[in-house]
Amino acid sequence: MILILSNKWDLTVDFVVAELRKRNRKFLRINTEDLVLGHVKIKLPDFAISMSKNGEILDITNSVKVIWYRRPGKPYDNFNHDQKPTPAIQQFVNDQWFSWFEALQLIPNVKWINHPNANDAMESKPRQLFLASLLGFQIPKTIITNDPKEVHHFAQQNAGKLVAKALYSPLIEEPEQDFFVFTNEIKDTDPMSDEEIRISPSIYQQSLNPKIDYRVTVIGDTVFPVKIEQTNKLNVDWRTEKSELKFSACTLPAEIEFLCKKFVSDNDLAFGAIDIVQYNGEYYFLEINPNGEWGWLQFPHEIPIASALCDYMILHDR
Repeated sequence: MILILSNKWDLTVDFVVAELRKRNRKFLRINTEDLVLGHVKIKLPDFAISMSKNGEILDITNSVKVIWYRRPGKPYDNFNHDQKPTPAIQQFVNDQWFSWFEALQLIPNVKWINHPNANDAMESKPRQLFLASLLGFQIPKTIITNDPKEVHHFAQQNAGKLVAKALYSPLIEEPEQDFFVFTNEIKDTDPMSDEEIRISPSIYQQSLNPKIDYRVTVIGDTVFPVKIEQTNKLNVDWRTEKSELKFSACTLPAEIEFLCKKFVSDNDLAFGAIDIVQYNGEYYFLEINPNGEWGWLQFPHEIPIASALCDYMILHDR
């Protein structure tokens, strides 16, 4: 059986669920918002894990062969504000569930997409860039610092302009609204204060613009390269104008596709969404999202990622 750990609002999972149903494959989708409404159990020393859904007790230990660790949320994410306990209690409950989920890693002979440890390791952008360069990718000239003098000096070495991006998750979660920190091009003459630079380390890279962007989705040995064409060629981060973009399936040089597959497999991943740019005829690795979104490629652009992901799951569901 295939176990899917996600959340109610993940439309990407819906594409896979529809495909699995079409193929009459047995799966279990657990939305983490529903955790506090059901029951789970771990039995020791005769190790066994079970959980309930819709009144049925499911033997996870012996039936699950594939776990798609998609994007599990938090138990109280779907509750109204006045129904939630205090933030401290929420954190306590979250920690307990996270610890329980860790026990799933003890089930033998399970194929993870991706294993949480591999996901966590690849969330490190310095690690990504270092390993990509080691593998043979070209990467932009980069410094990661909170030293204003270093930033200004690096900008002067790169025609007075740099690309700045968050070192870790670019999501700022506020009580009323979340904010996403996009990649931005900055000039050494911009009125960015030294205090803003000092507050935390950030990634500063040479500006590769004008450029051609590619999103490369890798599932095992299958590669889906997609060319991203912008109306405004000067936008550093194409995500800022998604409605003005054209996505089209393409091919990349064989050595680049090979490096993409090898980067994913070498880092114990089954899935990876890699961002690459072409600049002055050369290809540069920017980053990998080990749990990246792809639903917007599936529909309306008909990139068959759900089908390939189901193929991979079924191959290992034995």
